[in-house]
Amino acid sequence: MSKPCPICNKPATAAHKPFCSKRCTQLDLGKWLNGAYAIPSEEEPDEVELQSLYNEEHDQYGS
Repeated sequence: MSKPCPICNKPATAAHKPFCSKRCTQLDLGKWLNGAYAIPSEEEPDEVELQSLYNEEHDQYGS
């Protein structure tokens, strides 16, 4: 049993898998291109955090 279309929950078709139609495929692409979807990531440390990490390493290893 295949999963339903992630956009409209209708049965997926082989031609547009994992979607049910070209319309749902295009809607999904539009969401990616407009930034509606995003892959989560950790924020990069700011300057204060970087300096703190550098100081800790310097104190610990003396380099």
